[in-house]
Amino acid sequence: MVSRIGFIGLGVMGSKMSKNLLKGGYEVVVYNRSRPAVEELLRSGAVAAASPEEMARTCEVVVLSLSDSKGVEETVLGAKGLVHGLAPGSVVIDTSTIDVAITMKVASALEERGFHLLDAPVSGGPEGAGAGTLSIMVGGDRSAFERCEGVLGKMGKRVFYLGGSGSGMKMKLFNQALVGVYFVAVAEAYLWSQKLGVKLEDLQNVISTSWGDSPPFRHFVSVLESGEFKGGALVRNLKKDLSIVLASAEREGASMSLAELAQQYISKASEMGRDDYDISSIYQILDEMKSGSD
Repeated sequence: MVSRIGFIGLGVMGSKMSKNLLKGGYEVVVYNRSRPAVEELLRSGAVAAASPEEMARTCEVVVLSLSDSKGVEETVLGAKGLVHGLAPGSVVIDTSTIDVAITMKVASALEERGFHLLDAPVSGGPEGAGAGTLSIMVGGDRSAFERCEGVLGKMGKRVFYLGGSGSGMKMKLFNQALVGVYFVAVAEAYLWSQKLGVKLEDLQNVISTSWGDSPPFRHFVSVLESGEFKGGALVRNLKKDLSIVLASAEREGASMSLAELAQQYISKASEMGRDDYDISSIYQILDEMKSGSD
């Protein structure tokens, strides 16, 4: 049985997911470029590794929660990367959202050396990461997946095995295409509702039980109620995800006009310095754009 888990990437999602592994009874070894995030996990009972390579020497399962394709590739295959320390049969679980081509490259490189990659991106936002109720979409070797079901079950409530390498990442990109459109639609409709004098409390009570409900809607309302727009589900991450979606769609000759429109607004938010703000703040950008055009 797996008892010791490595965890790399202690951002908004990773810090919460690693804490759930600790609560689930696993010994957790952590690594993160930013030391304050490591210190917080140490106080929760984790131990620290000096590098991914060092971590790999003592952990047969390592979970990644990183921001982009480059970070995943370097962490696994680069100097002092996991590949230099893993024991035969070890499994790397990548919960990041990255380009499918990089997923396949890393999976192939690990397989050649007797290791496994499970692409296991997650959905559910910071709320789901904290509560351990994430949806996890998994691609990769089935036997490796079965060995890691217990680990995945401590981070998510719904774990889907979808097939070979890349299957999980493809599903996550489909999800993100919808998420981008949903958030812009909710923001736009909210601004309109305010001009009509509709109360936020009434929107929450009614829409949460109607066809207009969605996790992005509920997240949007919770952020507005808190008044805390910094952090959370970051603009920069959704912008990155939609860039991957649109690049894939272009390669496949698929039309993604609504995702393209959503990306225009999200990119505008980024240009206006909102990269580290919750995506719910997009409504403020839409309002400013409308005011500027009047």
